[in-house]
Amino acid sequence: MIRKSLLALAALTLAGAAVASPHSITGSFDSNPGVTVLTGTFDFDDAQVAAGGFDGAFDLTALDFVFNGESFTLAQAAFNSAYVQFDGGTLTGPNGFFTTAGGGTLELQSFFGSSNFTFSTTRGDQLGTLAVAATVPEPMSLALVLGGLAAVGAASRRRKAA
Repeated sequence: MIRKSLLALAALTLAGAAVASPHSITGSFDSNPGVTVLTGTFDFDDAQVAAGGFDGAFDLTALDFVFNGESFTLAQAAFNSAYVQFDGGTLTGPNGFFTTAGGGTLELQSFFGSSNFTFSTTRGDQLGTLAVAATVPEPMSLALVLGGLAAVGAASRRRKAA
C-alpha cells in the first residue's frame, strides 16, 4: 500500500515538473528602450500546442500584466482576442486587444518571429517591443521537492526493514 502511494506521489511530482512554467513578458517603448512599461506573465496548454504541431495560434490559459501602472488580465481581452503564437515551432509571444482606463487601446502582437505591442491614444500611436522568456522555478523550490521525496523514500525503507 505504501509503495503504491509513493509511486503515485512520484508520478504526480514528475507530471507537475513536466508542465511548463508560466512565461514572463517585459516591454518597453521603442522610443525609450531602457524604461520598462509592461511586465507580466502568460501561460498556455502545452498538450494543445503539442497536438497542434507547435505552429500557429493557441488559446492562452492565463495572462496577467501591468502596463504603465494599470493591471490587465486574460478576462479583460476584447473579442476573445487573447492567444499565443508559435512561428516555425518557436514561441513568439502573446496576442490580445485591451482598452485602457483612459480610453486608449493596447494591443499585444506576435508574428513573424517577434513580439511587439502598440499603445494608441488620441495623441497617436506608440510602438513597443516585448521580450518573452520562460519563468524558471527557483532552485530552492526544486530542492525542497527533491528533499521531500528523499525523506519519504528513506521512511519507507526503514518501515520495510523493520
